[in-house]
Amino acid sequence: MCAASVENGVPGADGPDSFRLGAATLPLRLGPVGQLLMNFLAAMNGAGEDADDVYKLALSALREHGDEAIIEIARLENCCRMGDYPTRWGLIHAAAQLHHAAAMPLFRSVVLTPIPPEASANPHDFSTVAEETILRTTAVDGAAKLARDGNKAAVEALFDFLAVPSISIKRAAVQGLLSVQQGESLRGRIEQRLCPEDRFLLDIKPLDVRKATQIDDPEAQLSDSGRAANKPTTPDLPDRTATSNLGAAGRLSSDGPSIDYRGRDPSNFKRED
Repeated sequence: MCAASVENGVPGADGPDSFRLGAATLPLRLGPVGQLLMNFLAAMNGAGEDADDVYKLALSALREHGDEAIIEIARLENCCRMGDYPTRWGLIHAAAQLHHAAAMPLFRSVVLTPIPPEASANPHDFSTVAEETILRTTAVDGAAKLARDGNKAAVEALFDFLAVPSISIKRAAVQGLLSVQQGESLRGRIEQRLCPEDRFLLDIKPLDVRKATQIDDPEAQLSDSGRAANKPTTPDLPDRTATSNLGAAGRLSSDGPSIDYRGRDPSNFKRED
């Protein structure tokens, strides 16, 4: 069996077979498929010349166990703290990359769960509503991948997603429907599902960033004071020796279970005999 742990933000502090939840311990042992999932999550955040090859190998290995991988993803996502958005997003993204029909119940659950009220005291700097929306649009994209693969249930799910109040989720669902092989023939049905004020979404076309209009001089219209305010400053770098064992993302919060896969070498996930 494989396992991971987080205690006070430090992976592995309570031994190899549990996650730390405040003063209590929540057992969350990882089997072989769980290890493959951890390897993929680590590869998602990899760097270096071979990062792409490592990512492809990790994804290929995970796809060989599609059904079990989806179950493990759903289990771990359910155990995450609500505010652990990086891990939750990584798990939903992993499900989307599997292109497996078994992920549809997960995608539907994520998208159709109402977005909780804003919990941030300063949503201009950090918004929980924005983070929750990103999770849902990632799940919509996962359903869209399946719809393009010919999955009829995924197509119907995308139509259901049009009823979600979020304009971002509606947009993602519309783009997903239009991207399937028979997408143009679905325009009439999509229009019927959308409120009149939302039908402009049918006219939005994805644009390759390389074809977007580029601004030669972003500061051309700025005042002198604006240019001065826009001048980058030297960052106050942390003591790397003090945080070297925490991965690339730094410390994690200790107010609930979390999976700290970021910045970790997949080979560090050990299997118990």
